[in-house]
Amino acid sequence: MTIQQMLAELLSTGLSQRVIAERVGTTQPTINRAAKGADVRYVTGKAIESLYSQEKEAAGLKSAA
Repeated sequence: MTIQQMLAELLSTGLSQRVIAERVGTTQPTINRAAKGADVRYVTGKAIESLYSQEKEAAGLKSAA
């Protein structure tokens, strides 16, 4: 799964670009560019992957409850 796809899913859950940026440790314009397919720094990409995993796990726990 690409960073762009992960961001699309995170945004579809109701998270804003600004919230994602704050949780990832970057700026909203960087998230906007990444959501449109631009390359991001390795560290930023890994942080987005980590956030995506956390949100998927949280959603899984919520749906199981």
